Amino acid sequence: MQASTVEYADTHSDIELIAEVSSAQPGQTFTLAVTFTPKEHWHTYWKNPGDSGAHPIYEWQPQDGITIGSPDFPAPERLPVGPLMNYGYSGSATHLLPITISPDFSGGSIVLSGGIEWLVCEIECVPQYKDVSLEIPVGDGAVDVSVTETFTQARAAMPDPSYYDTELSLDDSGVTLKVMMAPSETATLVDAYYFPAQEGVLSYAAPQTLTIQEDGTVTLQSSRSNGSPLPDSGAGVLKLFYSDDTQQSFTIEPKFTAPTLNTDNSPVTSSTPALNVPELPLWQALMFALVGGLILNLMPCVFPILSLKAFAFIKTGDHSIAERRAEGWSYTAGIMISFLLIVGLLFVLRAAGASIGWGFQLQEPGFVALMTLIMVLISASLLGLFNIQTGLEGAGQGLTSQSGNKGAFFTGVLATLVATPCTAPLMAPAIGYALTQPFFVVILVFMAMAFGLALPFLLLSHSNTIAQKLPRPGPWMETVKQGMAFPMLLTAAWLIFIFTQQSDSAALFILLAAIVGVIFAVWLWQQGRSKALKVIALTIGIFCTAAIIWQPRSTETETESTDTLSYSVNNLQDVLQSGDAVFVYFTADWCITCKVNEQVALFRDQTIDLFRENNIQLMKGDWTNRNKEIADLLASYGRAGVPLYLYYPAGSKEPVILPEVLTTGIIRDTIEGAGQ
Repeated sequence: MQASTVEYADTHSDIELIAEVSSAQPGQTFTLAVTFTPKEHWHTYWKNPGDSGAHPIYEWQPQDGITIGSPDFPAPERLPVGPLMNYGYSGSATHLLPITISPDFSGGSIVLSGGIEWLVCEIECVPQYKDVSLEIPVGDGAVDVSVTETFTQARAAMPDPSYYDTELSLDDSGVTLKVMMAPSETATLVDAYYFPAQEGVLSYAAPQTLTIQEDGTVTLQSSRSNGSPLPDSGAGVLKLFYSDDTQQSFTIEPKFTAPTLNTDNSPVTSSTPALNVPELPLWQALMFALVGGLILNLMPCVFPILSLKAFAFIKTGDHSIAERRAEGWSYTAGIMISFLLIVGLLFVLRAAGASIGWGFQLQEPGFVALMTLIMVLISASLLGLFNIQTGLEGAGQGLTSQSGNKGAFFTGVLATLVATPCTAPLMAPAIGYALTQPFFVVILVFMAMAFGLALPFLLLSHSNTIAQKLPRPGPWMETVKQGMAFPMLLTAAWLIFIFTQQSDSAALFILLAAIVGVIFAVWLWQQGRSKALKVIALTIGIFCTAAIIWQPRSTETETESTDTLSYSVNNLQDVLQSGDAVFVYFTADWCITCKVNEQVALFRDQTIDLFRENNIQLMKGDWTNRNKEIADLLASYGRAGVPLYLYYPAGSKEPVILPEVLTTGIIRDTIEGAGQ
């Protein structure tokens, strides 16, 4: 081993310090290479690690006449882990540090000593730390030719200084990076990726959309999380990918523009924002609302339901005109009462500070899921898979397609629920006007809209001429009835589309599986008169319907409970001596698996509720920084790093050890299996 090189081995990675010179000369600046080599399948991190992880930390001991500069990092790679995106290196990575020797340095050698701390991760993450020292004799400053190839490769891995003009802008709509290139330079460009050096520039896991204009300008657009810290620079690394599978990396310092933020990181707005309120006289707002309600009958979200009621109307061809008129007014009452309830709830929620608008009910995933179930049940009944007569009829076709005032009323309710999120022509100015007026004006405008929605069917029920021209009931109606199932299924497809915008793929699977379960329950109900069979069918139906209604509002993760205790030996012993159950999780800000587990399992509402229902104390062991107590406990369980999850049942001093990868089901099964 030469004097200009020193190697250190740790549990999950090695580091090597290599000086580019065999001897150092006063007044000279030379380069020190520090190479991190993790075990196979493990990785280290860039200076901005992304969603999780930690960059290497150098703590050099000062030496008179010696200046050690900041490290240059090689161009990073993307390291996706579950819903997170990290930046780092899947193999060896070499940092280059400038070492400057004062011209009046008089020692016989220079000693580069200090501590280096770095993180390596695979499924678990393990911090590594070494006290290092490299002594280089003072001499003529000759380059060590035996390490020339090492430095050549290290410099080749560094991003080149950019010669492109670049601009980075942050605004409410996201992040935009513009790179001014020539058309000839973008002829074979197929992709690009921007690695920001600072936190808060963009959401790391969000896609970056590439656009290449005819003049060669390259634009990358991405999103930025609300509440992110505001960076003061857009510096970073830009990677360009070409059709011949080559790539280039550049360091960029774009011209940077960002919005001014309040203390809570929200964009600063004018203290008296201008309201874009339509200036309408009341009569015109009422007319717009009435016509808008009429047009709603033709919207794809409403038309299938009205067609269903019209079909039921034809089936009652032997009804008297008085009975038809009563149905028409029942239908109108269902719409107008539903409108009143929705408007009232809207104002109550707005008064309570909720930022919601018209059609807010379809902003709730649980409501959308329930409406999807109703549409599917109606469609299945129309296709003849079953005939809903009792039990579930209040949720589907049994109420809306039956004749009589009851069926007409609930058809109006259902039409209102799916119609209100739609916006027909002339509705927007009427709603915008109404929501800025006194309450009685609001009621007038929305009642006009409700009456417009009800008017076509109301006119149909009052017209003798139309009633006489309606086709007579007959066998043809069975074919028409089955055909009407398909627009209902299209409505269900539209609702599923809405649902996918509000929830994740796991929630969508639960919704679809639960819908199948409800249909199976209805089918099972009709297989015989056995009470046991009907009880089983009813249980399945209730369980699946509950699964459909319960849906998380979004895929955003929950935060830690405010009553979470910090781990210490004393805190844990106090809880155990009290006889309470405790769930201890050991984590770190740089631990990828920890953060994924926390997002997808530990901090979900259902898990927090499970802890509360079973009086389980949550305790956090934070190993972001070195902590001897946590290190000792990890070692006692044969662990070299986090995560570690321990569950102590009530009255027990011995924990149940959970797997490193968590799900809500694993946590629930562990608690239930331990007798909670």
